[in-house]
Amino acid sequence: MKNLTLSIMTLVLLFTGCRKDDDLTPQNDCEFIDFKYYNGTQDNLGEMSNNYILVGVDTTYSDSQIQNFISTVSYLDQNYTYTIHTTGQYKFKEIPVRLKSSKNCGQIAHIITELEKNAIVSYAHYTMKTDNCTNLIGEQIGNLCINSYGSNFSVKVFDENDLTDLNQKIAETNTELVKQNEFMPKWFELRATKNSNGDALKMANYFYETGLFEHSEPGISKYAVE
Repeated sequence: MKNLTLSIMTLVLLFTGCRKDDDLTPQNDCEFIDFKYYNGTQDNLGEMSNNYILVGVDTTYSDSQIQNFISTVSYLDQNYTYTIHTTGQYKFKEIPVRLKSSKNCGQIAHIITELEKNAIVSYAHYTMKTDNCTNLIGEQIGNLCINSYGSNFSVKVFDENDLTDLNQKIAETNTELVKQNEFMPKWFELRATKNSNGDALKMANYFYETGLFEHSEPGISKYAVE
């Protein structure tokens, strides 16, 4: 009986030692959203990528600070050569990073939560697979691309002279007003932060679902990752 017990314990230890890293990664509730609203209908954004996430960092941080931080994150692939993207007047640098191993949605949700605990990380988002690796003018930008979204989203009000509903929803969701469009006064740019009720995609969908606004949509961007 003693030998049998030892054999069972040995098998358990061997099995535990052979488990993939995926099996050991804690999981949160999956919060991946695969659609946005366009012309009143749900526009599918594609399947979640199991290998990449997008990290947003305020432009006040230098590239060296970003690189130093990423080098400390154990679940990121430290052999991956990532690109730090800066776009116009946008407040954040965006970095698509590769995970050390493929993860499911709950595991990525946990990684996003852990990343956002760091002061340098303004947001971390899911990414989506895509077969389209060309830019807006049809140029090939890489061999493999992903889509994702930033922290800002756009809301179109019914009446630019009555912003009661907009201001109420901004306060309710802990989002921020960035600016009113100079040329299209019904359009307002908002921002979701780590303290908001959800990321920019979730908030854009929520604002539209209230029925209080004519339109609400996040900005979707494409990134070459290989």
